[in-house]
Amino acid sequence: MTRELDRLRQNFLRLIEEEQQKPPAVRQPSGFGFRYSYTEITAQGGTAHVRRKETRYEDGKLVTEECEGDVDRTHYEQAVRQSQQMVVEQMQQMMRLFFDPFGIGRGGK
Repeated sequence: MTRELDRLRQNFLRLIEEEQQKPPAVRQPSGFGFRYSYTEITAQGGTAHVRRKETRYEDGKLVTEECEGDVDRTHYEQAVRQSQQMVVEQMQQMMRLFFDPFGIGRGGK
């Protein structure tokens, strides 16, 4: 029994020494990455054609995904209305900063 324990201990110590002698694994810097996406929508007749491409670099890998398809034109029109509404709201907020910086017109002090 003690011989087996001695062998086990020696093997364990040898493994520890081997692991300590190995150089540390090279790791990619985790702070670098990017993402680029492109969406194209064209509307003709009763349908809208959507084409999307996304490229990203994460964890040392460059990945590209592409897809395209057709959707009902009502979805296209809804997306256009929503994006126009967002632009109008952002412009209103920006104009308030320029013309009413202290919030006087909104009841501010």
